Amino acid sequence: MLASISDAAATLIVNDNGPEPSPHAGTLAASTFGREGRLLVDRTPFTDFAGARNRCLCLHREHNAGEWVAFIDADEVHWPRIGRVAARLDRVPARYDFVDGYTWHFFGSFDYYTSIERRMMFFRYRPELRWEGAVHERLSGLRGGRVALPYRYAHYGHTLQPRRHAEKGRHYSSLGAPGNVLREEELDNFDVVRYFTPVYPRLLRFAGAHPPAAEATLKRLNSELRRDHDLTERVVNAQPPQVKFRNLIRRLNYEVRWRSRVFNPLARELTR
Repeated sequence: MLASISDAAATLIVNDNGPEPSPHAGTLAASTFGREGRLLVDRTPFTDFAGARNRCLCLHREHNAGEWVAFIDADEVHWPRIGRVAARLDRVPARYDFVDGYTWHFFGSFDYYTSIERRMMFFRYRPELRWEGAVHERLSGLRGGRVALPYRYAHYGHTLQPRRHAEKGRHYSSLGAPGNVLREEELDNFDVVRYFTPVYPRLLRFAGAHPPAAEATLKRLNSELRRDHDLTERVVNAQPPQVKFRNLIRRLNYEVRWRSRVFNPLARELTR
């Protein structure tokens, strides 16, 4: 992620709420942002997701970090084109406060995804901005329009070990999110196929290339996670024909939705 946005952001603002000493400090310091003095790190303990993001907004205000904010999480990786988009944000008319893209949501493997969803990539900074909500937080304080670009990037948050997915579900549940939650004593030995039964029928095969910044990490993880990813492959291959046909229609729908943004002149200007 850090490598993929090095040309898109002048300053990286991080809420590192891990334990002391931070397990992330070395990676952050070795990044382009760290080496070039473009890194601001907040070490406030975690309370909820809105609080973490609001600390970043405070740092943005204190350091006058710019008119636009790039919104990204640590499990997302962009294409090099994002630098060109960021360089053209000064061409966005004042009536727009948001620039959106589309994310592949990979699941259970780097060869399958659940959906391609529209997602906020950049928002215009205002001093009155505030994030609200302990989990699945929302940004308040902006009322301008949105423009969506014909641009996709990758979200890998659900491609690691099933246990980590289950632990994340427990954490989100503790903050008020609904969902399928395992008890702590079940984490070491649960039926993965049954746990992911609601998700497997939605998986679509990925036939494209991954962002260059992710390639080395994905190669390493493919080896480490081979057993888990092979399970996903077997389950999807066993899906009945009607599920596969429905997913073919879904795939075409997603492609039309994001590609059709090219007909918007502003979207073309930002991504050309």
